[in-house]
Amino acid sequence: MKKNICLHSLFIIALTLVGCGGNEEVTATEPDHKDKEVLEVKNYTPPPEELSKGVKTANQWHTGTLKFYNLEGGFFGFTSERGQKLLPLNLGHEYRQDGAILKIFGHIDNDIMTIQMWGKPFKVEQVEVIKAGNKTPVNDNH
Repeated sequence: MKKNICLHSLFIIALTLVGCGGNEEVTATEPDHKDKEVLEVKNYTPPPEELSKGVKTANQWHTGTLKFYNLEGGFFGFTSERGQKLLPLNLGHEYRQDGAILKIFGHIDNDIMTIQMWGKPFKVEQVEVIKAGNKTPVNDNH
C-alpha cells in the first residue's frame, strides 16, 4: 500500500514537472493594424547614469517660512507661501532661524537623495531675510 502511494506521488510530481517545463511555442495572431501605427512598449529601466540626466529646474525666488524639525538629527525645512515644501541644502548658518520668513533664490535638485524624506532638495543661491526668527540650537553636523 505504501509502495502504491509512493508510486502515485512520484507519478504526479513527474507529470507536474513535465507540464511546467515544456518547450511549447505560443503563437498569437497579430491584430489587424493596417491603417494604424503600432508602438511596442518594452519594460525598460535606463541605467543610473541616464536617470540623473533629468531636466534641471530653473532658478526661482520662493518666499516662505523656515522651520526647525527635530527629526533625523534635526533639519530646517522651508514652506513657501504656495505650500511647496523645500529642503534648503546649503543654507548659511546665519539664516538658520526657526520661524524666519525668508525669500530664497535657487533651484530644486532632483539628483540628490536625503535622509530627511521631507520636501524637495533645494540648492540655495541667494537669501533675503524678511523677518528674523528664533535662533535654535543646531546640530552642526549637517
